[in-house]
Amino acid sequence: MTEEIIKRWLAEGRGSGDGPAYKPWLEVFDFSSRGNVNRIYSPKLGRIAHLMSTTEEKTFYVLEWLRKVRDIKEQFPLDRNLTLEIASCLGIKHPYYPQTVVPTVMTVDFLAVCKVAGSSPYFEAYDCKVENDADDARSVEKLVITKAYFDGMDIPYRLVFETKLPNQKIKNIAWIRSGMIKPGEEESYPGALVDQARRMANELMTSTRKQPLKVYCESFAVRHGLRPGDGLRVAKILLYERVLLCDLSNPDIESCPLAAFRINMESPHPRPSGM
Repeated sequence: MTEEIIKRWLAEGRGSGDGPAYKPWLEVFDFSSRGNVNRIYSPKLGRIAHLMSTTEEKTFYVLEWLRKVRDIKEQFPLDRNLTLEIASCLGIKHPYYPQTVVPTVMTVDFLAVCKVAGSSPYFEAYDCKVENDADDARSVEKLVITKAYFDGMDIPYRLVFETKLPNQKIKNIAWIRSGMIKPGEEESYPGALVDQARRMANELMTSTRKQPLKVYCESFAVRHGLRPGDGLRVAKILLYERVLLCDLSNPDIESCPLAAFRINMESPHPRPSGM
């Protein structure tokens, strides 16, 4: 890493933009040798998110799922002049890129833009770590710099450890979001699955409540001429949009009887991808 590369990345817009236009400071292509990096399309953000670890991926699922989170900026860069000043004030050595004299552009794993009813938008910052990081003195020093950075901006800063994450809930969120429509995906006609989702929502209001979700979805696909598996995919769209509600701690959602679900017709109807 050199100052020239940093200048080029800044000129490219890395670490800036909002929503679909945001560009993370670090991208998975910058770490081609790491096997735990991942690029994941987010319907909420309308773009691909760059995630650098399994813990980041799981945390991203949770943040994306939260209604209060309106935007997520992963690998968000901190102002290097400020981090250098903070490190100097705290008597902590600022990180440098390996084998260089170039101070590192420090990043936070996620800067979430949040908004709840009646409030102005606000930020929350998250770093994802493994338990060993808490025992490593140098890792702790870097976290102290980051915490002081966000404390100075009155932005809550939280550490996320994988062992503390609700893994069953995250598995279910990943399963639900696997049904979402991806950009460029071919349908029988534009918006076909969304139309079917609206139809299923109305049908569920009067359906037999003893059937397991999977059985009902298979029947729905047959009755409406859908491809095998598309009935369950339509249900996943309803779950993602919170029209269909369930207990995300359940280990086998598709085997749950329809009586275990609640229909929330007050939730916005399913929308085409990217909206």
